[in-house]
Amino acid sequence: MSETLYLQINRNVEVADRHVTIGDVASVLCKNAATAAKVKALALLSIPDVKKKRVCVSVMEVIKRIQDAYPEVEVSNVGENDFVVDYIREKKHSKLLQGFLIAFVALFTFMGSVYAIMAYNNDVGTIEIFGKLYELLEAEEAQQYKLAEVMYAVGLAGGIILFYNHFGGKRFTTDPTPIEVEMDKYEKDIDDAMIDRSAAANKEKTV
Repeated sequence: MSETLYLQINRNVEVADRHVTIGDVASVLCKNAATAAKVKALALLSIPDVKKKRVCVSVMEVIKRIQDAYPEVEVSNVGENDFVVDYIREKKHSKLLQGFLIAFVALFTFMGSVYAIMAYNNDVGTIEIFGKLYELLEAEEAQQYKLAEVMYAVGLAGGIILFYNHFGGKRFTTDPTPIEVEMDKYEKDIDDAMIDRSAAANKEKTV
């Protein structure tokens, strides 16, 4: 009696070892735990020893590898039909260099944000708007202490923190930040493009 083995593979799989096994790229489920363990240990592909490499793989290659080793196993795929294996060779950086890079990026981003905010305020005439606000409210004393400007700065900072859902390494909710969402979209577009190109190349070979 044949066993049914279920495969689930995500669109993009990141690995640190260039000798990739089925267990590295797929979640494997089978009533027979021993069969599942053996399938996970099967070698799938070897990636060239480079710093970074992306390889497009079809689930048919995974199924063929399993059936060649265990012909009595019936494979059912519940994940992606095509996926990208993203190999990134681990490279250790010194903590001093890592801290310097983080500080540089943070400073660069901060200065760019300050310039953008100042340019926007200058374009819309924020200072003039505050002056008219003080006149309408007849609040000369508040103008002396720049109360509106302080409230504006605090509100701007608070809005940015709430929008990005992140401050000082602390996340306020489990929702992804806007930057993470955009990065996920970008990665998905890259994966789709690579898979489409790989499919087109394979089609040309078979013609």
